Amino acid sequence: MTFKSRIATAAAVSAVVLGSIAPLAFAKTTVTVIGNGAGSNTTVNISSKTGGSISQGNATSVETEIISGANTGNNTANGNTHGSVIVNTGNAKSNVNVSVDGSSNTATVTSLCGCKTNTNTTVAGNGKNSKTTVTISNGNWFSALQQNVVEVLAGVTSVTNTGGNTTNGNTGGVVGVGTGNATSNVTVGVGGSTNTLTKN
Repeated sequence: MTFKSRIATAAAVSAVVLGSIAPLAFAKTTVTVIGNGAGSNTTVNISSKTGGSISQGNATSVETEIISGANTGNNTANGNTHGSVIVNTGNAKSNVNVSVDGSSNTATVTSLCGCKTNTNTTVAGNGKNSKTTVTISNGNWFSALQQNVVEVLAGVTSVTNTGGNTTNGNTGGVVGVGTGNATSNVTVGVGGSTNTLTKN
């Protein structure tokens, strides 16, 4: 009786945050049963499984607090006699832009199957009343888990003031007071998270 069996199992490679899986080694199974005599009984059972997995996770926590203020005005023109007083102030503008981008996971997988299975089985030349059972099971699997958690807390306080001008006690002249505009612009943007799984 001649019995040959060679089983090579594949190694799984996992990556976290940013990674790739290289091609997994092939599994090869060879079974040969030949030349048994009369009444022989031969049973061969082989099970071969290969696979790989990727697990990626990101957690992002951002806390932002912004206080912005802009003021114009609060001018005084008091106690002028026989003279012209002109007071002009510019604009008050407060611009606040907050941008938060989510986290990302990127994985490149060379082979989702992860294996190349070659099975060669030969049963020949058995004698009278021989009984031969050969069972071969080859399984392949692959799993990928990518997840993101993003927590954003943004507090923005924007205050603009204009005016507050006073003219008192002016005699015999022209008094003019002008103030600009007060504007406040607030923009808060939060980008979503991304998961990318690419198979080459």
